[in-house]
Amino acid sequence: MVQPVVKSPTHYGTGEIVELPYIRVVYQCGLPKDAGVNGCRIDDVIDVALFKLDQFQKGPLACEENAEAIRYLKLAKQSLAQRIQRRQVQGVLNTMSRHETVRTEDENEDFSATGA
Repeated sequence: MVQPVVKSPTHYGTGEIVELPYIRVVYQCGLPKDAGVNGCRIDDVIDVALFKLDQFQKGPLACEENAEAIRYLKLAKQSLAQRIQRRQVQGVLNTMSRHETVRTEDENEDFSATGA
């Protein structure tokens, strides 16, 4: 994989820029309430990939691999939505504070999260 070029945000209000050959993504830098909207979110990048794969699925390039990629990208969006919900519940949404990860297994049981 080619390593992306990452350019730090500028004082002109531009978000972080990540570049690869043939693609340039400007990510949001800072909270929109403080910095304004100066780039996209990861969700937006996923939406672009979903759009393109959906176009493939509507034409002669439809295949199970595209369908699987669509499923995983939708799962990624669900995970990011859960993160937002958790941050909101914990009162740290729209802040730079970390949220706490909630364990799903019983902490008193002697098993791993993978069931091994």
